[in-house]
Amino acid sequence: MRGGLGGAYNRLLTGYTISNLGNGVLLAALPLLAASNTRNPLAISGLTVAAGLPWIVIGPLSGAIVDRVDRRSVMVLAEVSRAGLMAAAALYVFLGGESILALYGLLILVGVGETFFDPAGLAMVPSLVTSSQLDAANSRLYGTQVLVQRFVGPPLGGWLFAFAAWAPLGVDALSFLAAGMVVLGLPRGTRKEPSEHRRAGLLTEAVEGIRWVWRDSVLRAFMVGAGSLHFATGAGLSVLVLIAQDRFGLTGFGFGLTMGGLAVGYFLGYVVAPSITAKFPRARICLGALVGVTGGFFLVAVSSFALLGGLGLALVGLLGAQFDVVAITYRQSAVPDRILGRVLTGFWFVTHGAIPVGALVGGLVATWAGVGYTYVAAALAVAAVAPYLWVALKGEELDPERLRGESPES
Repeated sequence: MRGGLGGAYNRLLTGYTISNLGNGVLLAALPLLAASNTRNPLAISGLTVAAGLPWIVIGPLSGAIVDRVDRRSVMVLAEVSRAGLMAAAALYVFLGGESILALYGLLILVGVGETFFDPAGLAMVPSLVTSSQLDAANSRLYGTQVLVQRFVGPPLGGWLFAFAAWAPLGVDALSFLAAGMVVLGLPRGTRKEPSEHRRAGLLTEAVEGIRWVWRDSVLRAFMVGAGSLHFATGAGLSVLVLIAQDRFGLTGFGFGLTMGGLAVGYFLGYVVAPSITAKFPRARICLGALVGVTGGFFLVAVSSFALLGGLGLALVGLLGAQFDVVAITYRQSAVPDRILGRVLTGFWFVTHGAIPVGALVGGLVATWAGVGYTYVAAALAVAAVAPYLWVALKGEELDPERLRGESPES
């Protein structure tokens, strides 16, 4: 998956892969840690809420910092900090710690590092590849990321948890440290002078990124569409451990494999995305993705067998990936580099912020009506925004090469 995009891009891809392997281990390990102490759906869904809070609280400020400083340095510092945090967490669990509040705190702090690492890396992509390579670059980056985070990482996390509760956290410490060492070899960015930002203050610059997203009708449409997908996914994943154990009768490793169904779908979706965007109008790709994801969540809602539930999640991933590639390529092509970090985090302020909201709603629905109805609510949330997205994107220019040709600032 690495040929043809250059050594610097391949190093970025490698760093993302190693880092997200650690994230994938956590996806299975922390719910299993929580479920070993409580069966309360709302308490378990709180893990997803905690993971998304940093994008709401400090995400926009992170973007402003990313636009001010060397992006490579930001990525290295984020990974080294997370490595130290996970080492401390592994020791805490090894010594018998099991507080769910501690797990919430751990996820919040890990998420803080993510708000720096992810936008810094994605903001570097347009400087590492050409316009015509953006779809392929983003597909490989997202595809490899999802493969290890959703498929390789969760089964590994379940297996390590079965070996010892502290083991997944120890492996995470090593993965974050290794990722930091890899991205250290990336080229330095151009030094940004204070005059470029007029030292207006981080908060002012952060708000500028959010305003940029909201004022651009296409960015706003992508934000609403991605927000609905993140909301629905947050709701579904927040109680997946319960439906896997109570309805499908799965243990730790089986739970990881069920989550892997989502990863397989996403990975395949990213693999075929460049071919899809080359053959079909991008607006139609996005609309079809939302309609198909709706069907995937409904399939999970009515499934009594793990295989059907996994197929439903795979459909969600397969089509959600198409939407992701079109949306991120548009942002990288239409937004000037000087503000790209802020626009990315301004976008994620809403879309990532939708994850904890969805998790909270998912936990409440599961508590009041049953776990299956959480997936019905997820399907309806995605279906509701499809008409708006179609109207907003119809007739808009979304091709990256044409966008860069029309935007002198980029």
